[in-house]
Amino acid sequence: MTKLGTSTDRYAAKRPWGHFAALFVLAVLVLGSFWAADWDFAALTDSEKRGRAIERAWELVGSFSHPDLSAEWASRCWQLTLETLSAAVFATFMAIILAYVLAMGASRAVCVGEESARGWWRSFPLRSPRAALCSACRLILDTLRAVPDFAWAVILVAVLGLGPVTGAVALGLNVTGILGKLYSEFWDNINEKEYEQIRSLGAGRLKTFLYGIRPLAARSVQSFTLMRAECAIRNAAVIGAVGGGGLGAEIMYQIGMGKWDKITTLILFTLGLTLSADLASNFIRRQLRNDPNHPRAVRSRSTLASISRGYIGVGFGLCIVMWAVWFMGWGNSSGPQGKTRNYLEPLVNLVSGEELSKFTFFEDLLSPDFDMEVWGGQDIYAIRANPFPDPDAPLGLFMITKETEGIRLFEQYGITDIFDGDAWTAWEKELSKWFVWRVVKSAAVPLSMAIIGTLLGVLGAMLLTYPHSVAFQLESQQFTGETPHPVIRGLRLIQMVLARGIGLVSRGVPEVMWAFLFIAFFGPGLLAGAIAIALHSLGVLVRVFSETVDNVPYRNFEQGFRGSRMTCFAYTAGPMSWRDWMTYSFFQFESNVRMGIVLGIVGVGGLGFFFTFNFEWFRFEKASTYLLVMVAITVVIDRISRGLKLSRMKA
Repeated sequence: MTKLGTSTDRYAAKRPWGHFAALFVLAVLVLGSFWAADWDFAALTDSEKRGRAIERAWELVGSFSHPDLSAEWASRCWQLTLETLSAAVFATFMAIILAYVLAMGASRAVCVGEESARGWWRSFPLRSPRAALCSACRLILDTLRAVPDFAWAVILVAVLGLGPVTGAVALGLNVTGILGKLYSEFWDNINEKEYEQIRSLGAGRLKTFLYGIRPLAARSVQSFTLMRAECAIRNAAVIGAVGGGGLGAEIMYQIGMGKWDKITTLILFTLGLTLSADLASNFIRRQLRNDPNHPRAVRSRSTLASISRGYIGVGFGLCIVMWAVWFMGWGNSSGPQGKTRNYLEPLVNLVSGEELSKFTFFEDLLSPDFDMEVWGGQDIYAIRANPFPDPDAPLGLFMITKETEGIRLFEQYGITDIFDGDAWTAWEKELSKWFVWRVVKSAAVPLSMAIIGTLLGVLGAMLLTYPHSVAFQLESQQFTGETPHPVIRGLRLIQMVLARGIGLVSRGVPEVMWAFLFIAFFGPGLLAGAIAIALHSLGVLVRVFSETVDNVPYRNFEQGFRGSRMTCFAYTAGPMSWRDWMTYSFFQFESNVRMGIVLGIVGVGGLGFFFTFNFEWFRFEKASTYLLVMVAITVVIDRISRGLKLSRMKA
């Protein structure tokens, strides 16, 4: 009886209750997203509005069928494409250098090293000078990553002016935060036992990093650096909407003019740019891949050939960087009458200190408005100029106006009324008088769009991974033992090409462009933004999901094959890739939160919109409060990711 009870207890302890808890939390988040934000489904539910939306959509599709392919406009689009590419490459190169330095400080394995601290004390940032430096570097990376590239561009336009260098620096700062976080987590996730031999020989932390930690994480670092370079190119194509130059600036201008034939051409060039970036990234990735255990690795290659491939990949990347610097400084024809315009000049002047005076507004950004006066319980009054002066009035040319009503939180309902719905309504009404509370509420818009968009994108990517996978469509005979008929192989190839085409178009068109297209159907609002995020997330995730499946050794599929490729995918490939899929999904969610803020900047509303509005109207203290909330959201998501160990990424 004891043995039975023991085995039952052991079985109960192993039940996957965590999965049910995760599903419950996900359901709560989805319901909370619909409750916390205003969703407008009128374009779907109202027949009259649905008819007008369909009419607008058909007009849009019709205009896209006649792109402007004139030689003059094609030449202009080509020049803008080169501007966009140079800005993205310059940004990525700058980000790699800065991220590497900051990541070395943010990595516990590199900066802090082996320590005796355990429990909560191990997470205390002030336990040692090295731990404090590590925490400071992580906070810097959180800040750089939390402020979206569009928000950085809004800030930097006041310093660097309009042009691709502004977009490049804005992208570089944001990508620095992303890459720095990834690099530090890759290094921290290396098992200490794998490099303890180097440490036992007396190597310090720097040598241990250079000869032990860094080589073990090199493949992951390379893969994600290339992935972020592709994302930077897509973002550079639209950052011109807020002053970053390139394709984005022209697209925004043409949208304002209603020139849809020209917009179609610009979108085609954007797709061509992202496709080229995809192919170039795959080329570099293949050159740097030296893993003989990879399912499609060539094992008959000599040592010299393997080493030379690495140099070819690195050399190709450096050539692109050198071209980008040359083009931005001397190779373009964007000046008057087709002359060269030096886009690097504002950046050089800034580095040399000649234009540091333009940063004076940062003093106000460092003084956020917390509006604590309203908590005094007293109404706040101010003396203002009277627009209709009355000599007989007591104040003459002035008048007294009520600026802010004081918060009386428990005046009507006490803390004992916590289960009364009317009490919560009254408390929320009182809290809305506080500026900080209104800022926090505005964060519901990007969070809601990110939650719904990520969920739809993940579900779509899971459904598309099977036809997208090379292993299950073209190379399944290596683990199934079948000999498919050429017609069957042809059908599978068509299926894979269609799936990959859907993924390429979904991620090739940036979220901002998708949002503009869906706004034409649904109108401005969260629904258009959420669908735009979902489509782009589908394209990004289906690629990494299928790569995860294709990287699994085929002998594992052979052991789990039970007569059907679909069954093998569902019961073998899926469970083996599930951990990585969730890691990628959580990381994409964090990226989608920032994109929700960006969509707010371009008109969807919420946190990003109010930040841009206050910044452009020189209300820097209030804009700073919105920036702090952006940072807080990112820090919370990052700490949850680290706490749940969702940052254990593999490439």
